Amino acid sequence: MNPDLGTSLITSLNAVITARREMTEDTSFWSKTKDFFGKKELAKQLESSLTSLRTQGYIPQDFLEHQINWNDIKWPMDACVDFGFTFEHMLTMGFQPHHFKQLEWRHYKQLNINAERMMQTGIAIHDLNQLPLTPQQLHQLKWTWANFVTIGGNNDNINFSTEDKQLYFNQTTVQSQKVGRFLF
Repeated sequence: MNPDLGTSLITSLNAVITARREMTEDTSFWSKTKDFFGKKELAKQLESSLTSLRTQGYIPQDFLEHQINWNDIKWPMDACVDFGFTFEHMLTMGFQPHHFKQLEWRHYKQLNINAERMMQTGIAIHDLNQLPLTPQQLHQLKWTWANFVTIGGNNDNINFSTEDKQLYFNQTTVQSQKVGRFLF
């Protein structure tokens, strides 16, 4: 009977990862020099899988320390979330409005993204209109009519039905009053 090396291997790899993450800071001259010259090391490994980076002891904070831009991240969003990236990491790494196209609805929930956090990226109404989000989903993300106006929205460029505007965003159309021949 052969021993089950798969479980033991996974256990040992997880122990190595944990040990690397919990290492105390080495303040020796060699350590400082190695860190100075090693900054490009992670950037050279961006073609690797996140799993292999994890086994080498990398964590999302390493991407921040090495100033990796979110544009350089080519892994699927599910892999990034599993690796431990948070929306704060993504913002620090330069997450822009066009990057929201990489997200599916479940990612908004997993990363705790709401209207306020989306607006931190500098999103404009035209960027928001390009996302495959329904009025119901935008309402769940706490978008308000005032938020839409803040990012350049108005009745003409927000592509929702009048019923959806009223139901989800309390947007009422101004009723015109007719006085004589003039419409006010």
